[in-house]
Amino acid sequence: MEWTNLQEEQDRGIRDAGSGFYTEGGLEVEIERPSENEQEHPVAEVSSGSAVTREQREGSHLATTDEERQLAAVMEIANAISSKLDLDSILSTISSALSKVIDYDIGCVAIYEIEENCLFIRHVTRRNGDKSGEGRYVPLEESNLIGWVAINKRPVLRGNIPADKRFNEIMEEENLKSDIVVPLIARDLFIGTVNIGSYECDHFTQLDLDLVTRFSKLTSIAIENSQLLKGLENLGERYRLLMKNATDIIILLKTSGEILECNEATYKLFGYSPEEVIGKEYFLFTTPDCRDDAKQEFSRILRGEIDQVKDFPYLKKNGEIVYIEINASVIKVKEHPYLLAIAHDITERKILEERITIQNRELRAINKKLNELDQLKNDFLGRVSHELRTPLSVIMAYTGTLLEDDSQAINENTRLDFLRIIESQSKRLLFLINDLLDLSKVEITDTMLNLSAGSINEIIGIASQIVQSYAHQKDITLKVTVDPVIPIISFDPLRIRQVCINLLSNAVKFSKEGSTVTVSSRQTDTEVIVSVRDQGPGIDTEDLDSVFENFTQLDGGPTRKVNGMGIGLRLVKHYIELHRGKVWVESKVGKGCTFSFSIPKSAGADFESVDMDETVN
Repeated sequence: MEWTNLQEEQDRGIRDAGSGFYTEGGLEVEIERPSENEQEHPVAEVSSGSAVTREQREGSHLATTDEERQLAAVMEIANAISSKLDLDSILSTISSALSKVIDYDIGCVAIYEIEENCLFIRHVTRRNGDKSGEGRYVPLEESNLIGWVAINKRPVLRGNIPADKRFNEIMEEENLKSDIVVPLIARDLFIGTVNIGSYECDHFTQLDLDLVTRFSKLTSIAIENSQLLKGLENLGERYRLLMKNATDIIILLKTSGEILECNEATYKLFGYSPEEVIGKEYFLFTTPDCRDDAKQEFSRILRGEIDQVKDFPYLKKNGEIVYIEINASVIKVKEHPYLLAIAHDITERKILEERITIQNRELRAINKKLNELDQLKNDFLGRVSHELRTPLSVIMAYTGTLLEDDSQAINENTRLDFLRIIESQSKRLLFLINDLLDLSKVEITDTMLNLSAGSINEIIGIASQIVQSYAHQKDITLKVTVDPVIPIISFDPLRIRQVCINLLSNAVKFSKEGSTVTVSSRQTDTEVIVSVRDQGPGIDTEDLDSVFENFTQLDGGPTRKVNGMGIGLRLVKHYIELHRGKVWVESKVGKGCTFSFSIPKSAGADFESVDMDETVN
């Protein structure tokens, strides 16, 4: 709440209310009586309908009791919030407590009626006990002071009401000369105003405005709690149920952090008894790792730097962690500052925030993965279009040449060379299509291995014959070296033949003309091992781990020199892993590569049929 001066000129009779700022979350209020003005503006005490004289207030022997009365008034109002059931009783208690520290002739509380969109004077108090004026409706308009405060949500102190002609007086018959009007705000919502007036001009001081503003915080809580109970059939039982589950707590602390007083909600929230809480430092109830930070926050509040404490985790008596949101204000009574903290439980909100944070993190990871897959798809489509277009272009070019040779100018040898090229490119195109079909089986459909007993050496011989023509075109020698005593084992001959063909084709593809590609077999006590060694450019050590990934093609040089979609090795890895085997590569740049795979001799005993998708990483 922002303090405001309704008139800039002192001669219009309205007292300057200061230039500080107040917020609903935490009011910094200082109870200080300027020593040089104490005799000029002493404040009389109203107790049991009679005021203590100013001369009595000037006595130094009342200084200590004045401070005690102010603290007692604060706690009386705080206790009224949780102990009083009826709104009229609460307002009466608040009026009584306020009259003990401020001398006024008439006071009232106006409640905002949402349905009527006006203010309703609910409670009026006078020295003589007269309640006239209660039940009066006040228009929510800036033409009257209460309406102005309600609309602008700013407290006002007027020192000379007769001199101020800007407002229509709601209780003009009272002939008040000075007054204070303060808005009541709870959870950022306007709920009413608290008003006090005097028959004397310049009766109230800025200290009085400070006190009323501070008291309005507790009054707002009291009215809000009472309104929550309005209309309940069994008011007493419902009220006890509400307070049992309430999360709002009120704590009064010393500047050392020692707890002086708590309301009932505090004990219910944390599970401690008053004896276990009163006199203890509130830092002890935070988690050990947050205590130093909590102390620093407490010091910052005392210095006036902040009015809201961070959402620290606190420990209940049963060891559970609870988060509370605390709004605090410093109360200075004479030379002794205290801290008044009002808080409520936000544990569920913190848990929800943590869940949202985790979900956001997971969504970011999923989004990153989707972007990677999207890029992978684009790379794949680009490579497929290129690899398919190349052999098709060659086939179409040579076929077109032959078809256009009506005069048979092309001799027989050239014609045969054209047909061999067409055949070669057709086989290449078939290999590409087969790789695509196999890849779709790996990534999309469920395919079963067709296991049977057979010879790995026989599969190596068949694969070598298939690749022989491709090797001959590049003047590459295929050398087969097998262990003749390798036993018969169980495997899928179609898949293992394709593995051998892919490895041999890659070796020929990346080898230089006139070099040698060697395929060999050997055995250990538990497995059969097949290796294909070439004399190509080799692979950098840092790239070895990625050669079996989808669409990866490495040639060891600065530019790509051979064709292919880079899915052959991915299929090799998948098929071997389905056989419970392993696949690996050994290479040095400039020294060629050796690709090897192993199949357990007992593979057939481990499974009769294997789901192709089961072992995909």
